[in-house]
Amino acid sequence: MLRLFVAVDLPASEQHAVAALCTGVQGARWANPHQLHITLRFMGATPDEELPDIRQHLATVKATSFHLALAGVGVFPATRRPRVLWLGLEPAGPLVRLKHEIDSALARSRSEEPLEERTQFHPHLTLARFPGKSDESLTHFLARHANYRSTEWDVGCFRLYKSILHASGSVHETLAAYPITEICRER
Repeated sequence: MLRLFVAVDLPASEQHAVAALCTGVQGARWANPHQLHITLRFMGATPDEELPDIRQHLATVKATSFHLALAGVGVFPATRRPRVLWLGLEPAGPLVRLKHEIDSALARSRSEEPLEERTQFHPHLTLARFPGKSDESLTHFLARHANYRSTEWDVGCFRLYKSILHASGSVHETLAAYPITEICRER
């Protein structure tokens, strides 16, 4: 079984800027700055034999490039019992449209009905997870970075990843890159 997800990557300059933010919150388990990505679809455990079909259908996704910036911070589900600390993304519209195209392609590859969202998609970049409680350091972090805004970057591709779980955390391996313009390059 393969543990798969589809994501958009951050440019290296934004990875470094975000890594500098990842400190000062009690109980936070910070994301690996070298693996920061914007998950568009987590597929989880997938039989190996489905991979060729998934790759083929993802190659049919039609989208145009767009600009994206990190903007603001927040938590899911609520500040009292946070599970995820995140940075927001603007504008969200192009990312939502790309996710819809990816979901439709994956539904075709798996011969299923198009994915019905159980909850609304909230484009975000996960900074940290909380295995337990946090304290007022989270409230201070949220206030300090409420107006955070990165520079814009061009989104020209999305990637299919395999996630390999280890005791020290997961390691992500690119299985395929899908250009939506000519600016997509292998990393």
